[in-house]
Amino acid sequence: MTLNNDGHLVDSAGNVAIDFVWGNFPIQPNDVRPNTTAERLDPALDNHIIALSGWNGFPQYSPNTAGEDVAGPTDYVLVPSVLGLTTELATDAMKDASLVPTTASAAANVRKDITRIDATSSTVAYVFATYADSTYPVGSKVTITAGTGIPAYAIGTWTVTGAESGNQITIGGSGFTVANTTSISGTKTIAGAAGTIKTQSRAAGANSVVPGAAVTITPWAVAS
Repeated sequence: MTLNNDGHLVDSAGNVAIDFVWGNFPIQPNDVRPNTTAERLDPALDNHIIALSGWNGFPQYSPNTAGEDVAGPTDYVLVPSVLGLTTELATDAMKDASLVPTTASAAANVRKDITRIDATSSTVAYVFATYADSTYPVGSKVTITAGTGIPAYAIGTWTVTGAESGNQITIGGSGFTVANTTSISGTKTIAGAAGTIKTQSRAAGANSVVPGAAVTITPWAVAS
């Protein structure tokens, strides 16, 4: 078997391989999990819902069952966070969680000015720029490019680790210089990292979602 982008074994039909740790289970290798619209396993059937919500991510052995739905036989699954992942990785992560992902048109991605960068440690920096606080969600990735006053250590792609008021976000990584840099004229130097996921329609960690539920992921477009 080959591996998908998320590191799980897939069968000849492209589905994640199911191999339950408690022994043999009557699921055929090419039964379709929720990544196509036809011939899916049926969550209303006991054996099928066990496969959909309890498969162990072979060979990682990490079941995604989030609790029983008291209204019926369906088990809930946890929604993973795919913010900051590439579209390919995010798609596989959603499929591996027994959800049905759809990729939306890429989000507009206009480069913004940076007015100040405060590096407080080698792994944390605060960035002040001309954008609304909600532009770069926590977990998403941003790319800082070269510009007037932009320190060399800040150039690169970073994960947004905190959003605060005053047009300030916190970015994390490594290699920051522990020093304060102010009054930057970094014209059009920050943008979402193109091709990585900006938003997902179902919140990460949601545990009242049934297998086969639809989820929309939206990547950043190439910055302009």
